Amino acid sequence: MYIPPKVLSVEELEANRKIISVQKYGFFLCEQGEAEILLGSQVYHISRHYLCIYTPNSFLHILQRSDDLKGILIEEDVEELHPCISQIGIKQRLTIRNAPCLLLTEEQARNIKLLVGLTETATPPAPAASGTVRFICNEQRHYLLSALCMEVLKVYFSSVPVAYRSASKEEQILNRFLLSVYEHFRTWRSVQYYAGEQHLSSYYFSTIIHRCSGRSALEWIEHITISFAKQYLKYSDKSIKEIAMCLNFPDPSTFGRYFKRYENISPQAYRDGLNSISRSAEP
Repeated sequence: MYIPPKVLSVEELEANRKIISVQKYGFFLCEQGEAEILLGSQVYHISRHYLCIYTPNSFLHILQRSDDLKGILIEEDVEELHPCISQIGIKQRLTIRNAPCLLLTEEQARNIKLLVGLTETATPPAPAASGTVRFICNEQRHYLLSALCMEVLKVYFSSVPVAYRSASKEEQILNRFLLSVYEHFRTWRSVQYYAGEQHLSSYYFSTIIHRCSGRSALEWIEHITISFAKQYLKYSDKSIKEIAMCLNFPDPSTFGRYFKRYENISPQAYRDGLNSISRSAEP
């Protein structure tokens, strides 16, 4: 079956879509604007032509951004890119994970954008296409994705990764908090738990989080929980009851109230709205 490449928007990147990196490879190529990003466990300042690569079980999150931030965000399943990635030794793969950000030349950025464009515009087979045509279209997509992956790897190993910015004590508290929330939000949704992890009072902890991020600790916990809920509602076939269980809510009603308090709409209505938009976009 022909599946188009996943080209995402900056807004989707900013929506904390950490769920995509669990079994995904991806990169963000900044085209304009500036941002402070948390990539893995380090903070980087990026601007035009910075390339940020994320690997499975890591995440890319915008801490601050300029209003004109724009870029290309590509992600793919591990299985899809394994034939390419597996040709690189494990030591080199760990290098990417530990130093995932680099500044490209004009030519390097142009070549990557060219391949992204070719991959994005690869023509899918017509509904009545023969099996042979469908096979060719799928193979074409695989080869284009492989070419894109190899270009990114070539650029990476031809360049010097940029150093991360040393984080202040308060930024380190924020980074540890965000990493912990992503790992534990299904079990722990209280500010007291995360403040206790860092041996801080809830008030002092919350003050630091708000000062560093412009959002309270509780808002972060709720935001990350809702972001995961939205991904389940949008990209999975799980029932509302199953999603509530995945997120460790005691029952669908509690999950529904939590979701509605944040989004002003029920989980089912949110999913129905997505399905309605999808149907209206069909040719």
